Amino acid sequence: MFSVIIKRRTLTLILMGICGVLLLLAGLKGNLFEKKNPEQSMPVSQPAVSDISIEEITPQPFFANKTEEAAPDGGDDSADFFVEYRLERDRTRGQRIEWLREVINNVNSAGETRQKAQEHLLAISSKMEKEIELENLLRAKGFKDAAVIADDRAVTVIVTSDKLSISESTEINNLVSRRTGVDAQNIIIIPKI
Repeated sequence: MFSVIIKRRTLTLILMGICGVLLLLAGLKGNLFEKKNPEQSMPVSQPAVSDISIEEITPQPFFANKTEEAAPDGGDDSADFFVEYRLERDRTRGQRIEWLREVINNVNSAGETRQKAQEHLLAISSKMEKEIELENLLRAKGFKDAAVIADDRAVTVIVTSDKLSISESTEINNLVSRRTGVDAQNIIIIPKI
């Protein structure tokens, strides 16, 4: 019999993430944010979407305002880091995807703006697919956990490890380079305890 032990804090974070994703999907699908009584609602003006450039919208980096805190109880900080990172990444991307869909579905958007929004949406989807694939491949290679931040020009890989040997770094570098097409010199590998 195979049993799995999950810490209460990790389980809580996973459940909160799942609830967040479900609420986001419910809001996008079911017109959750529409007012039920149109007579009592106030008119709301929409910004001109054609005045906004897609390039002006940039997601906030995950590490921007985070400081690393030591756990007083000696908990598994590494596992918490990866769970929190994925939740924050999904939240940030969800916001960007929602905005892009609004641009695409807005009848007042210019044709060129809609096209750029569709291209960015496809790029985000492709990036997400590559990151998830690389994270799974790194776990299959024997690392306890991994997080990948992919861009067109650079890739950052964070793996659970005290220290990486040269052969492990080279193996990760080659794997990421083959899957993403990014030059080996633009791949950063960070061991996380």
